[in-house]
Amino acid sequence: MIKYKINLEGIMESNLQGFFVGWKNPLSTKEHIKILENSQYKVLAIDTDTGKVIGFINALSDNVNFAFIPMIEILPEYQEKGIGTELMNRMLEELKDIPCIDLMCDKEMQSYYERFDMLKSHGMVLRRYL
Repeated sequence: MIKYKINLEGIMESNLQGFFVGWKNPLSTKEHIKILENSQYKVLAIDTDTGKVIGFINALSDNVNFAFIPMIEILPEYQEKGIGTELMNRMLEELKDIPCIDLMCDKEMQSYYERFDMLKSHGMVLRRYL
């Protein structure tokens, strides 16, 4: 069974193994937990049989007009099971009073995010590790 939570109570680095597959500059579990601690909003998907975090989404916001969703990740073995959709829906509920929500994604993922009424946009990024 999968449960969802919006805090890090009971979550340690050992619960965050296996994320960032295929990333050019993958984050360590120490960096991962720090990012979640520093995020104003987060939703975690947890496998209740193992206690392992199997997916997460985080957001940063000014709590007035803007929010940014920098990451949504699902462990490879749990993908294609609706967990990403559930995480996204729960995060959008958390951010329901904020009118402008931004998310950057690869072009091939845009159609996925359109189902949440998100609009295609253009953006710029700086990646210091490239």
